[in-house]
Amino acid sequence: MAAARPGGIMGRVKIRLAWGVVASGLAAWADRPSGPVRLPCGADARPGEPVALGPEDAAEADAARAVAELARLVRAGGAVAAGAGVDLGAGFRSARLDGARGDQRDAVLAALRVLGLRGAGRLGDRAGFLVALFGPAVTRRVGAAAARAVEEERWAALRLAVAASDVLGPEQLERILAVDAPRDVDAVPGDLPSVLAQHLRRVLEPLPRPRRLDLLLDLWARVLDHHAGLARRRRRLATQSSRDRVAALRERRRHHDDERVLVRLRTALGGMAEISLADAARWTPGADYWRERLDWILRDALGATALLRTAAAVGDHGPHDGLARSAALISAAAAQVDDAVAAHAARRVPGRTGIPARPAAHVRDLHRKLSGDAPRDAGFAAYVRPRLTSARAYGLVVIEDLARIMDEMIGTQDEPLRTWAAAGLRDWRDATGYRRAPHEWAGIPPWSGPLLDGAEPLYARLAAGRDPADAELVGDLLWYADLVDALAELHGHDRARGVPGTGAPWLDHDPEPDAEPPPAPRTDSVTGAVSGAGQLTALGGVPPRGAKTWAELVGGLLAGTAIAEALTGGFAVPPVLLARDGEAVPGAGVRVKVARGARDLAEWSDYMGNCIADPYYLEYGAKGRIAFMGLYDAHGMLVVNAELAPLRPASRGWRVNEIAARFNADPDQELARRFRDWVAAIPGPGGEGPAPPDELPPARPARRRPAPRVVEDAGPPLRTLARRALDDLAPGTLDAYAAVAATPPDAAPVRLRRLGAAQLAAAVRRALDTGTADLTGLWEATGRRPLATALDALDPALRDRFDQLRLLLGEPPLPGQLRRLVRLPVLADAYTLDLAGRRTRRAIGRLARADDPVIARALARRATEPLLCALIVAVNCDAPGTEMAPLTAPRGIRVPGYPATDLENEDGPWRRALPAARELGADTAVFWDEVAAHGLRVPASWLASGGWPALWSRAHTHRH
Repeated sequence: MAAARPGGIMGRVKIRLAWGVVASGLAAWADRPSGPVRLPCGADARPGEPVALGPEDAAEADAARAVAELARLVRAGGAVAAGAGVDLGAGFRSARLDGARGDQRDAVLAALRVLGLRGAGRLGDRAGFLVALFGPAVTRRVGAAAARAVEEERWAALRLAVAASDVLGPEQLERILAVDAPRDVDAVPGDLPSVLAQHLRRVLEPLPRPRRLDLLLDLWARVLDHHAGLARRRRRLATQSSRDRVAALRERRRHHDDERVLVRLRTALGGMAEISLADAARWTPGADYWRERLDWILRDALGATALLRTAAAVGDHGPHDGLARSAALISAAAAQVDDAVAAHAARRVPGRTGIPARPAAHVRDLHRKLSGDAPRDAGFAAYVRPRLTSARAYGLVVIEDLARIMDEMIGTQDEPLRTWAAAGLRDWRDATGYRRAPHEWAGIPPWSGPLLDGAEPLYARLAAGRDPADAELVGDLLWYADLVDALAELHGHDRARGVPGTGAPWLDHDPEPDAEPPPAPRTDSVTGAVSGAGQLTALGGVPPRGAKTWAELVGGLLAGTAIAEALTGGFAVPPVLLARDGEAVPGAGVRVKVARGARDLAEWSDYMGNCIADPYYLEYGAKGRIAFMGLYDAHGMLVVNAELAPLRPASRGWRVNEIAARFNADPDQELARRFRDWVAAIPGPGGEGPAPPDELPPARPARRRPAPRVVEDAGPPLRTLARRALDDLAPGTLDAYAAVAATPPDAAPVRLRRLGAAQLAAAVRRALDTGTADLTGLWEATGRRPLATALDALDPALRDRFDQLRLLLGEPPLPGQLRRLVRLPVLADAYTLDLAGRRTRRAIGRLARADDPVIARALARRATEPLLCALIVAVNCDAPGTEMAPLTAPRGIRVPGYPATDLENEDGPWRRALPAARELGADTAVFWDEVAAHGLRVPASWLASGGWPALWSRAHTHRH
């Protein structure tokens, strides 16, 4: 018997390493905070831990140097790099203990990225690590192509080739290894090529081998096009000021307009030096005043369009080429400029921004510079750029001003409007042409109709073959669409998108990009696209053998009936978990979303690039044996997803089976720890039966349980209660929604339900800014929830029997039976009104957190205690960049004002405001941390009218 070594280990030590490797006759050292630690027979070893393997009798100094080198390797390449067997010196090599994710190719690629081509010898024989990367069929040509990729640091191409080596031949791998991408684009993110390889096998193995390369190259091109569009957007927006100049320009133009009005007023009153308020009230502007306003807003729009398109061209091509490409456009806009008007607009006004009140001044300057003989040098560029930095602000403010003029004049000044609208734009079109096809333009009916006095729209007038430049009139407002399109181009889009029925500006200049809704795979990265397609095949999709492009492949997968059937299934989620949906994990900065069905998992898997939508998970989720949660950060991005299972016995609670970040990476340790602690505190499912055994017995025939009859049993009484709640709605509820939607009252909730978050926020802002909606009235209307009222009044026995009914108070999608339920008459109206109320409140919260001036102006007019407290709680939780004024000292709980209030009073207004603040989109879990760090604060802009005492007094006066 051999003598015992230190630590009490008898015989030769065997160390289990990652990926099934067993090392005998060696010892392992780990890097710990206290220094190098020898791991005796695996005691206190951590699964997957990086170690330095060396001789059992190695000197302590050699082991310490090897562990230090191991630590440097891990810092540079992550723990995964240690599994590559990197030479650490003195007979030591890096390794990972059993329990590591991925496989050998992941480790070799990670280590190669750290070592580079010169240090690749530390991985051992060249042929050996090439086989680890590409498999035993690797050729010299593939090795040479891989070496060039390493030398040129084309890591995305190398990562894709390594992952695709299972499905491509050597010649095809050479093509993949030759592709390139811009330095700032990571087309193949993720540190584990083995995960990508799994999805590639699933998607491409059913296809003919020659077709596979074409599909991958087409996908690569699509990903690069996506990132090229993002880069174009960044370049174009970089031409604009980093500060938001809209508010300052709005005030500057208002002052400029006031001066013009005063000049007209003095002229009309015979040049009086002193004008009283009564004199001004008796003055009625003549038709020439209205015509001037209309002419100026048209010229402002054309000038802003020229500046916006020039800024986009400069962003794409630089100041010299960009300005040259825009010379004709600038010249056409300059032809609309009166030098005296431009000079007056550029005049400095004490206390106002230095930006000229009208774009004419910048258009004139650029035209003069282009017309001169100035050299196209650095000085030229320095002259051009400042005159483009406010293009976006001009565009936005001119759009606002036009909407205001239309609101003021339509129905009151119809004759000046129609005279102005009947003018043509021949000179402008001869110089600039068309971006939108005039044969497809139908105008903006709420404005074009009164302007053209019911005349046919432009596309109808062009049906007879007329020249568009002859047929187009100012009243067609195609020039207005050009302005919004130019704003859209500055933001990287081809054109603005119509948003009918939402009121001015009628067009969205920064729309969400066109994309198929999940489960359609994303194309922002190769990894995401392939993993998304892999999930579709796991759900039953069949890759079409004849697909020639990636889009055809995805279209074929989505067209399969198996996908449609799989995505309609719902999960049997215990009520105790559903009750946690939307909660924040204390101290982790994340909010929980509970997966209710296969569609949720497909969406998560598409973004996360993992296998959480595999049939195993779908089957066990449908049976209620496991549950799934996604963790979303403060920006609404999914950062981690997790699988939960009940402990045994079930009454003990829950455990986290698996938790992973994107592409199966390990999540942040602190986040994972706090989430596990949070899950451990959730009560068990109680009477729902014990947790399933680890190994399930064979299925045996059993009588099928009758399906729940939600629609049949709960539908009739719920409809009766909902009808009563709708009949009891306070007068004006639908009118408040109609003011936001710019539709008749009956159509308003449906319109608001269909708007995206940004579009709804813009609609709320417009309604508050124009005075068609009152913030306090809108707040009260959005709090009236007929479906929630009906559910509260429902027989408790029915509520307990159909516990999924509470899902009606959350965001869609709903399980299949609930979708049937809310399609019933009366319930459909109640559900839509509840949903519109929640989403409108979230839009109000978005405006408040952005410190939008409409909120400050609305609160200056009228406020209520519940509204004000909810808004203040929301902005304290998240208001980046907002100037805040303290109301209490850090950790202070007494809030000044009459009456004084206490933050910790359970029955006080601040505690009562927490649920409403969550409806505004706030993560109230951080509220008390913010109060402890900074005190209770309020946006400084809200205190402009009398400070906090006045604001609180208004809210307290109207609290009921």
